Amino acid sequence: MKFLLIYVPNLRFPYKGDWHKRKLNEICLFFKGNGLSKSDLSNEGFPCILYGELYTTYKNEVISDIVSKTTTTLSNPFLSKNNDLIIPGSGEDPIDIAVARAIYQNDIILGGDLNVLRPKSNVSAAFLSYQLNGVRRYDIAKKAQGKSIVHLHNSDLKEVCVSIPTYDEQLHIVKLLTKIDEMIETQSKIINSIKSQIRTINNHIAFDSTSSELSIASLFHVKTSNKLVESNTGKFCIVDMGTIDANGNYIIGKYTDDETSLIPYGTLVMPKDDIGGGKIICKTMCINASNKYALSDHVFALKLKNDNYNPVYFSALINSQYNNHKLKKLVTGSAQLGINQENLNRYKLKFSDSLELQHKYGELIIRLNEKLIVEKRLLDLFSSQKKYLLKNMFV
Repeated sequence: MKFLLIYVPNLRFPYKGDWHKRKLNEICLFFKGNGLSKSDLSNEGFPCILYGELYTTYKNEVISDIVSKTTTTLSNPFLSKNNDLIIPGSGEDPIDIAVARAIYQNDIILGGDLNVLRPKSNVSAAFLSYQLNGVRRYDIAKKAQGKSIVHLHNSDLKEVCVSIPTYDEQLHIVKLLTKIDEMIETQSKIINSIKSQIRTINNHIAFDSTSSELSIASLFHVKTSNKLVESNTGKFCIVDMGTIDANGNYIIGKYTDDETSLIPYGTLVMPKDDIGGGKIICKTMCINASNKYALSDHVFALKLKNDNYNPVYFSALINSQYNNHKLKKLVTGSAQLGINQENLNRYKLKFSDSLELQHKYGELIIRLNEKLIVEKRLLDLFSSQKKYLLKNMFV
């Protein structure tokens, strides 16, 4: 009689019976995708999945909507079946390559460099997908081979062990986790909608009653600072080019106890250098509290000379597509982009000198940013819940 290893998870629905450890080759048949590259994609044709889309497009464990299509005729296409599991065969990093996605549609063309696992009866592909992306992810990553490009073969995957409960319990777990994925997806759409509204307002501001025009030097006191010493227990948030994102929002992560470069409320901070392809350079974030942020290197601090002007309005104005595009024309460099203070000072900004209009837009953007913070916290909560369940509902 074959000896079976027995396991139970820390967190479980009211099911009885043990989970049994199995190698993937005991519960799945293995295949390979065939053909297709990015150049084969089109707006019409047959639905298909490329291996690279598992990194860029399909973020959830279960693929619901197929994005890509192709009109390319393959002599021997490999078509999906309901309850298939796909894992990329190559990538740049062992952890990145260790992703699994379940498919519940027939006749999807599966491109080359995709490992295709076809579970046998009473094994859910979605259940395997959640387990492999959670507690088994590092087990898969250990199987990847290579340096600059790593590869993952079916022969490697066959030896990966998973833990399997009854089919009903598998489906119960999948139902809960897919519900959380739906909540995460909905929350992400809400956040993207708010970001889109902010971008639309920024772009509208650039052309609404812009009757005045002054240079940056005439409108702002512009200053820079040196690199600050970081401290994990620091009292102040560091602001440098690595803490401002492409939308002009603050990215938390660096702290300091240095009080010499504290940034006053209402100051705009703009990255003057960028090594990320130009996405953040010349974007601004508006400091929303005094004695909280400290100015570090690679950024400008812009403080309005007219205290009656609304800083949130001017931050949105600079972040508009119109002004940001024009400012980026002043950027120099290739691998590291940069804008010098002399060029920035000369840039002329068209704006409305109506304080009522400035404050109207400023208040609207503040409210949207407050809403954005709340929705992001909800997204973080759902993501944390999923992470906790992936860790505790599997063995």
